[in-house]
Amino acid sequence: MHRVTAALLTALISLNSLHAENLAGISAGAGPAFPLRGVKRLLGTGYGGTGSIDFLLNDNISIVARGGYFRWQFNDDRFNTWVATIGGGKVSDAGGPFQAIPVTVGARFTFDGPLVRPYFGLAGGACLLHWKIAGTSRTTGLPGGYSSTWTEPAMSVEAGLLFVLSGGLTLDVGGTYTAFSNAGDRVDPSDFLGVRIAEFNTATFVGVQAGLRVAF
Repeated sequence: MHRVTAALLTALISLNSLHAENLAGISAGAGPAFPLRGVKRLLGTGYGGTGSIDFLLNDNISIVARGGYFRWQFNDDRFNTWVATIGGGKVSDAGGPFQAIPVTVGARFTFDGPLVRPYFGLAGGACLLHWKIAGTSRTTGLPGGYSSTWTEPAMSVEAGLLFVLSGGLTLDVGGTYTAFSNAGDRVDPSDFLGVRIAEFNTATFVGVQAGLRVAF
């Protein structure tokens, strides 16, 4: 009986110690998202947000699980210009969205600091992608309402600053570079244009966000 009581007390003390040291936290943030590589030829600046939970392994290294949602709108002028460069006709009001839902798990290294703590991290996972062309083509036969949804492997690199606001509350300001591979295999207009958007292979974007982290 004494051994059981001692074990329970030890477990309670350990749990209390974990709580006191704030070995985990939840974060949420939002901001603009800038397409890179080939996709920036067709998309305008987008927006999105992420939510994450992190578990500290020590004072500087943590495991971070993150999910997000990002959305861009096809830029009609850019899209029509691209169609013209490949010999197609003008597309009227491309208009549709391009959306990404990345889910990743990775590691983050945070530098020590009394009020400001820089960090960087690397993560991998998967990204659910969806795109849709809302308009119809005048001469290429581009079907209105063409859409596709699929999942691709994804990786991300992050860097930012944590500003300590109180004991368990920090302001998180940072940027995340995300790449999802082989997007060109699905964002492929061969069905209606007879060519492939090779630039979409390994499509990438940078999200700049500000949010809060609450330790628990």
